[in-house]
Amino acid sequence: MEEYIFGWIRDIAFYTLLMEVVLHMLPEQGQKKYLQFFMGIVLIILVISPVLSAAGLERQLDETYVRQTSDQELEEFQKRQQEIEEHYERRLEEQVEEAAEELREMEQMEERQGEENGVEIPEIRIESGGGEKEENT
Repeated sequence: MEEYIFGWIRDIAFYTLLMEVVLHMLPEQGQKKYLQFFMGIVLIILVISPVLSAAGLERQLDETYVRQTSDQELEEFQKRQQEIEEHYERRLEEQVEEAAEELREMEQMEERQGEENGVEIPEIRIESGGGEKEENT
């Protein structure tokens, strides 16, 4: 038990020392308050960790964190997937419009060439008939 308490106090002291070193090395003072806030939360969790372990809440805290993290990652993934699909649809529509425009231009060129050459392209019709049915009596 004494080893556990000694380790807990050592962890708190090490973290506090590390926190001070990081804060002194930070170049911008504007970010300092945000880092202090985050490090303060971590320090609180570090201090109350033995109580959480004794009460069995540590596992629940871990599960809650994992669940929230995975939900957040899923939302980000779905958002990114939707953005990709929208981009793909826009690009596909652009390609279809470009292809349709090229086809119109080609048809106009063919018409102009036909008019210039004085050659009229006849319309070709293909009819398919099923034929007449013969009845055997």
